[in-house]
Amino acid sequence: MTRSTAISRTYLRILPWVLVLLAGSIAAFVALRAPKHGTAPSARASGPDAPRVGTDIPKIDIHVHIAPRLAARAVSLFRENGIEVAVNASGGAPSQGLELSQEVAGQTGGRLLFWCNLSFARVEDPEWPAYVAETLETCKRSGARGLKIYKALGLGVRTSDGNLLAIDDPRLDIVFDTCGSLGLPILMHAGDPVAFFRADGAQNERHAELAAHPEWSFFGEYSPGHAWPTWEQVFTQFERRVLRHPHTTIIGTHFGNSPEDPRRVASMLERAPNYYLDTAARVPEIGRQPAVPMHAFFVKWQDRILFGSDTAVTPDGLVLGSRGEAYDPPARVPEFFLAQWRYYETDERHLASPTPIQGDWTIDGIGLPRVVLEKLYHGNAERLLHITLPTATE
Repeated sequence: MTRSTAISRTYLRILPWVLVLLAGSIAAFVALRAPKHGTAPSARASGPDAPRVGTDIPKIDIHVHIAPRLAARAVSLFRENGIEVAVNASGGAPSQGLELSQEVAGQTGGRLLFWCNLSFARVEDPEWPAYVAETLETCKRSGARGLKIYKALGLGVRTSDGNLLAIDDPRLDIVFDTCGSLGLPILMHAGDPVAFFRADGAQNERHAELAAHPEWSFFGEYSPGHAWPTWEQVFTQFERRVLRHPHTTIIGTHFGNSPEDPRRVASMLERAPNYYLDTAARVPEIGRQPAVPMHAFFVKWQDRILFGSDTAVTPDGLVLGSRGEAYDPPARVPEFFLAQWRYYETDERHLASPTPIQGDWTIDGIGLPRVVLEKLYHGNAERLLHITLPTATE
């Protein structure tokens, strides 16, 4: 090998790190000159030399689950941690909670908005097309930000023959096409962690969750003679569904429903301009991916990623992304959000996971530039979901 060749190879190895450091320096300079906004105080990680995170950038959490009667408590919790607006994924259907969600949105001054829901169990009803049209038109009039589809589609709803209703079943086209014509984005959960489709046991990296919630397992049979689909089968159905509706905005929850494989998500983003993703409850998973490629992913797709946390405030207790047998104590809320701000905003390594039960590993920060953070935290949600941030006094 010639000396010039060796130098070239060394340069190629260090170039990504040089670019990351340069981007971080530019972001820090911009942050110092930017105007301040927001009501939450800056948070410090830990120790006198820890970087400031979760500072003045307002945040919109597009993926939470809130019991309506606990709305005031939830809004207070979010604002204390820098989140100005949250969107309730458990908004309900017409005559099944939607009207109450609409009232809560008004009572909170638009700080707790909502997604609406729809029952796929009615797919074989002769009135299915009329039900879909009426439900979605009501959702639109109510002020819902869009339609939330749960993982029960593909993994729970059964047809009269005992089979699971597939995500790409043609009878569901009317739902996606109608959302497109009404301008209703779809927040869609398809599948679950890959580990949930594998046999449980000490060797399964999500064993702690599965031991606490054996009903979360999709391994084996869901009824005699009926095997669960594989993760690949479910995700392939989801891909076909997204590609079938280019005029409908579809936001894949939990990092596009494939946080274990960011390259698969990037491929979908390339093929489907209508496809977006949220980050809800998947920082532990994407946080163990190599930091430099993840930094590049967020920068490249900065207009297509929305912040979500999957926080749940229920009468039974608090859930911060996921839980074991017990609910999360309120005292852990600041730590939960701080871990996420540190992941997005710093280059720190071996950080504690915001949701430890999701896996026994640490995460590495990706130090995003401020312009990317602004889009991730609120800009993309404002644009896609037509959300207006309240002023500091509202």
